[in-house]
Amino acid sequence: MSYGYLCQNCLKEINFNLKIFCPKCKRRKPLTENIFTICCSNLIKSLITFSDYETEEIKRLIHLGKIGGYYKIFEFLGSLISQELINSSIDLKDYSITYVPMYILDEKRRGFNQTKILAQIISEKIGLKLWSGLIKIKPTKLQTELNYKERLENVKFAFECTETPPLNIILIDDVITTGATSFECAKILKEMGAKNIILLTIAK
Repeated sequence: MSYGYLCQNCLKEINFNLKIFCPKCKRRKPLTENIFTICCSNLIKSLITFSDYETEEIKRLIHLGKIGGYYKIFEFLGSLISQELINSSIDLKDYSITYVPMYILDEKRRGFNQTKILAQIISEKIGLKLWSGLIKIKPTKLQTELNYKERLENVKFAFECTETPPLNIILIDDVITTGATSFECAKILKEMGAKNIILLTIAK
């Protein structure tokens, strides 16, 4: 049986289901624990993610979407994520959704921003407001080519808000590795007035 870009067996193999972590220390949180309780990160309260990026199938799918230009892959993944959120007991009704932005020329070159696609689909499917006031104001190097310290410097002062963000916000990225980009976005959101930030990714 086909489920878009993955069959039912592949979905089982990549263990695609809702998981919650501390975004800083990566401690796995049980679903019964309050997702809004801080573990050791003052910027992002929890990381909601769905798969392991080292799983070959999910890595290939994300790479095909981003590098191959198959943007509908992210519509498909956004739909899967939405269904997982709907099936969970997590109450997100007071939250708005935003996404990690791309620099305008980079987005034009690619033709789309995969995190924006994810945010649009999830916003529509679960009925949360989409907020697009976070922008990237300068180009940066690819994070995958840099070590941890270089990644932090690379994204420093790369983002800003064009308006006051919602108090409660879900920040969407495709993959989290060191978290440098997500934490820099969260820092700006906090400085501009956001109070509670949850990070949501396809994989970690």
